[in-house]
Amino acid sequence: MFLLLALLWIALHIPQFTAQYSFDWDSANYARGVAEFNIAKHQPHPPAYPLWVLSARTLAPFTGGAMRAQIVLALLMTLAALAIFYALARQTGGNDAAVAATILLAFSPAVSLYGAEPGTLIVDLLSSCVAGYLVFLDAEVRRWRIVVCLAALGILAGFRESGVVLLVPMIAAASVVHWRKARREVMAGLVVALAVFLAWYVPVAQATGGWRELQRLSAEQLRASAQVTSVFYGATVDRHLKMMAENIIYIGMNLAAWLVAFGLRGRLRSRWRYAVWLIPNLVMLFGIHGARAGYWLLSFPPLLLILASGSAPRLRRIVAGVLVSLAISYFPYGRLLSSDRWTPYYLAYRSTPRLALDLEATQRRLDKTLHDLQASGEREPYVCARNLHEAPNIRTLTYDFPYVRWAAQDDAPAFASIWLFDQRGPDAETRQRYTTWERITGDDLISIWRSTP
Repeated sequence: MFLLLALLWIALHIPQFTAQYSFDWDSANYARGVAEFNIAKHQPHPPAYPLWVLSARTLAPFTGGAMRAQIVLALLMTLAALAIFYALARQTGGNDAAVAATILLAFSPAVSLYGAEPGTLIVDLLSSCVAGYLVFLDAEVRRWRIVVCLAALGILAGFRESGVVLLVPMIAAASVVHWRKARREVMAGLVVALAVFLAWYVPVAQATGGWRELQRLSAEQLRASAQVTSVFYGATVDRHLKMMAENIIYIGMNLAAWLVAFGLRGRLRSRWRYAVWLIPNLVMLFGIHGARAGYWLLSFPPLLLILASGSAPRLRRIVAGVLVSLAISYFPYGRLLSSDRWTPYYLAYRSTPRLALDLEATQRRLDKTLHDLQASGEREPYVCARNLHEAPNIRTLTYDFPYVRWAAQDDAPAFASIWLFDQRGPDAETRQRYTTWERITGDDLISIWRSTP
């Protein structure tokens, strides 16, 4: 059964390796950084992700471009995370529980999406697994692994710094726990981790104009994100509550299958370890910024270990959990987006691998449509009025379809022009800008319109 599930998991990821286009705003930023690393131009955006971009640049000649290089990189991160999680779960709950928990982690909607998507969020899962392994390992038997884990976290910070920052309290706690039995290894690990960190951080800071400038850009990036979600950064109470509700949807979609498999019968030991593992990210998600399901990946390992602890997994319940995950992951959410109350459906849709597959198909059709419009002599620029984080948006369009001259909605021309909207088309305010609107084509995610003054 394990082999069949492994083959199924591989088969489900194969279509994502054919992707040519950006998945979201961030993936376009990383891809631009592969060609020209410039943080000030958001290539990529702060805090820079230098090792992710460097790795993608190394892989790009062998994979057919920056997007596929990132997908390969994400898959490698996923496989490493699953292997370390299995070792961690086996140490805390035994082999049977470890196998079951690893299967459920692999098939969870968020891992299925971000594990083969051109973006860095999957690094958080790997960082969390490494930190978890560090805090639970037996220092009397595996002292040298303390050095390896700390060094790995220093490296992973160069792939995605924010996740490791939220794990710092846990890393500090692990260092204190192991200090009495493995003082030399802890000291050596911290020194190596610092050296590795500085090896990538110093060149990035120098390229940015100094560490103060890099910190300023990073702080501005956090502030720009948090000010639309958190009351502590100026957002309204309603918007903050909305963020909290969205986070409940994101974790609920993944938690459902785990509850089917394990229930709520877990028996915890070393509760403080789980607390220091979970609390920093929960504060971030519910208090500051938690706009995507991928931000929960940092908390997946402890949550799964909590549910799996003390349980005796049964095959039929594990299979049922996998089926629940598959149903959530590949449900045709796009058909529900024509509803006036489409937002909850899109929140679920954007958190599953189904969106990645549908977005790729949409953008391939868009490529053909754009060539047809150019061949018919439609005047440029074409206007992007789709303002979602996921592609297509103005950032991804200018990267993926550079043969078209694009304009943002505020810079729309006064003459007859081509517009790209979401599936609903122009709203009432936009319709008033032109005399007539003609829908050319569209699907569940986008629509193309022609406006006439």
